[in-house]
Amino acid sequence: TGNIEVSAAKFINYTIPMRICILLHEYSHKYKNPKIGLEIGNEIGADINALYIYLGLGFSKIDAITVFGKVFLKAQTPQNQQRLKKILDYIKKFENQEFAKVN
Repeated sequence: TGNIEVSAAKFINYTIPMRICILLHEYSHKYKNPKIGLEIGNEIGADINALYIYLGLGFSKIDAITVFGKVFLKAQTPQNQQRLKKILDYIKKFENQEFAKVN
């Protein structure tokens, strides 16, 4: 539907930039992934699209790394380890003004 629901009890523990990063990730599932040919459920696509917007707006990479790390710490799966590696790689490329691919 495009509606984003969050748990107020969990959300209150994040900084404003962290909240924006999470919301941009969820927004990217519905509105950005399909525009670049990815499935709505593609997590890495949503991660990278969110980071592109978030970092482009001038928000701190530290808050982005922290919020993804906190989320992944609760679910330490091989997929989340791969996602964190891609997130860190994308941030490095963004800082170096390189273009990074989602896949």
